[in-house]
Amino acid sequence: MSFSTKLILPIILILLSFTIGCQRETTSVGPLIGSGKDNTEILIIGPYTQTCQGFIEQECYLEFNEESQEWEFFYENIKGFDFEPGFIYRLKVRLEDRGTEIQDVGRYAYHLIEVLSKEETSVNERPPRKP
Repeated sequence: MSFSTKLILPIILILLSFTIGCQRETTSVGPLIGSGKDNTEILIIGPYTQTCQGFIEQECYLEFNEESQEWEFFYENIKGFDFEPGFIYRLKVRLEDRGTEIQDVGRYAYHLIEVLSKEETSVNERPPRKP
């Protein structure tokens, strides 16, 4: 093996493991426009937004990742969701597959199905308490 092949192969394997590890878990519930599947997901959204850097600098929701027990940036909009600071929300959302043809946007568009809970909390606690 040449030096470049020895270097490229581990980098590809690392990137592949990150890609696989970052897949969102979804629940299949019926037909989705264009893909044959409709996916729903429960999101926990924090009590304030924060400036984050995606394709451009923007305001992001904070999403609680139950697996890592950490708050993370959520870069997407949630259509139909009226965010009010000072509450931790548990939301049921529908994911609409945008496909991979559109660049500089996430794979899914999020649509609010139902606000499952809205719990009052402080916007001054940084990071927010765990839900």
